[in-house]
Amino acid sequence: MKQSHSTDISNIEEQAKKELNFLGINQETLTYVIEAAQVLRPHKNEIIDRFYGHLLTVDHLQNIIAQHSTIDRLRQTMDRYLEQFFQGEIDQEYIKTRKIIGHVHSRIHLTADHFISAHHLMIHSMTLILMENMRRDPHRMMQMAHAVQKLAAYDQQLIVNVYMEETFKSFLFNVSDLLNDTIEVDSIKELVTSMDKQIEESHSVATAMGEISATIHEVANHAERVADGSDTAVQSADQSKVVIDEALNNIEQVGKVYVQLVDQVSSLNQEIEHIQQIANIIQEISEQTNLLALNAAIEAARAGEHGRGFSVVAGEVRNLSERTKQQVMQITTNLTNLRDVSAQLIQQIKQTGDQVDQSVAGAEHAGDALSKIITAIQENSESNSHIATMTEEQSAVVTDISERNSSIHDHSIYTQGIAKETANRVFQLSSEMDRIRNSFFQINIKLNAKDLVRVAKTDHLLWKWRIYNMLLGIQAVDSSQVTTHQECRLGKWYYGDLPQHIKNSATYKELEQPHQEVHHYARLAVERYEQADLHGAEEALKKLEQASEVVIAILTELEASLDV
Repeated sequence: MKQSHSTDISNIEEQAKKELNFLGINQETLTYVIEAAQVLRPHKNEIIDRFYGHLLTVDHLQNIIAQHSTIDRLRQTMDRYLEQFFQGEIDQEYIKTRKIIGHVHSRIHLTADHFISAHHLMIHSMTLILMENMRRDPHRMMQMAHAVQKLAAYDQQLIVNVYMEETFKSFLFNVSDLLNDTIEVDSIKELVTSMDKQIEESHSVATAMGEISATIHEVANHAERVADGSDTAVQSADQSKVVIDEALNNIEQVGKVYVQLVDQVSSLNQEIEHIQQIANIIQEISEQTNLLALNAAIEAARAGEHGRGFSVVAGEVRNLSERTKQQVMQITTNLTNLRDVSAQLIQQIKQTGDQVDQSVAGAEHAGDALSKIITAIQENSESNSHIATMTEEQSAVVTDISERNSSIHDHSIYTQGIAKETANRVFQLSSEMDRIRNSFFQINIKLNAKDLVRVAKTDHLLWKWRIYNMLLGIQAVDSSQVTTHQECRLGKWYYGDLPQHIKNSATYKELEQPHQEVHHYARLAVERYEQADLHGAEEALKKLEQASEVVIAILTELEASLDV
């Protein structure tokens, strides 16, 4: 049995050796592949033509080719694949090229069933060629065909495994991204809190509107009473104005009487002056008469007996003159007294007249003021009537506002219920997505460092999500469930056996502190919640969110720096 060159499958990873051993591939198998290659290589173009000729009959595959490549490029790729296959040498480079094919198939969404069917078609073509060319040596033909089929099966396993892993990882990351987006729907808590405040405000508004309504009714009652009082006051004021007008007329009449009285007293005073003048004349006459009587008495005395009768007459005349003088003096005194009294009377009458004038002016002013008061009271009464009407309108508005506020209150409670139900449904959806996400880890998907960092993002966003829903009363979280930063998936990777270039990177070193804070504040939030310290739990959640943002940012930077 000849071979073109030696083969060695010892220089590969242990997992690959196990897979080859499971398929029964050994050095002898590869030797038969190399021998089969001598038969198949001249028919390589025939194999390629038959392969793509069949693929192009399938519309779905034709569309994939048109979108991602060309037939010429694919023929070149197939040529390289067959040459590597014919060499019958399995090393890390061989395994890597098959895995690359699996990555490409996953990227362009070529399903496993289509690939397996097409790959079987290729193996079938090679088997037919071997059967046709080796029919004279059926045993050797069977050994070659069997070896080719084994190696093709290994290729198929490598490609499909990578395809499935990449597809599952794609599903995993799609679910993770969807879960991350769902987790970002964290405004429901703010909505519920806002609705709580709105309901409280609605209660406050209802209380205030009740007080306002009571005040408006009280104002309306007061306005009604004031309006009634104003009507009574207007009537009383009207009556008072009539009385004042009558009093004003009477005072004016009194003023006129006083004016007449002053005139009459002035006339009397003039008459007194006139009498005084007459009395003065009489006094002068009396004095002259007395003087004449005295002279007559003197002459009678001189006449003696003959003048005695004349003397008697002269004495009588003198006596009469004296009495007249005394009477005139008495009259003068009386007139003087009368004049003084008249002067005082005139003065008093004038003062009284002035007071009457003032009273008249005051009465007129009072009348005007009363008229203004009546007008003001009437206007006030009208205003009170308007107030009463307005208060009725305000009462209607307040009632309408109260009804609307009651409706807002009811809608707020309903909306809050919907918000809580929405939050619960979103949480249930996120829980289901997390369950699906975790199911991928149970099928032993191989995660490289870059994949694990990406998964860790969702892991730590979920802690914030759990605490968030705990505060909403949707999810129960026990403090014992909160792992440490060393026990979580990221922690096990972080403190595990990593390449030195990763551990020496600044980004890697920056991750430890905020990662530790995420777990610390998650536990603290749960403990505060268990102690019914909602404010403390809210504060811990805020710090958890801050630390989580830092962790996500560092993980994103670390993910970008890692090689696949």
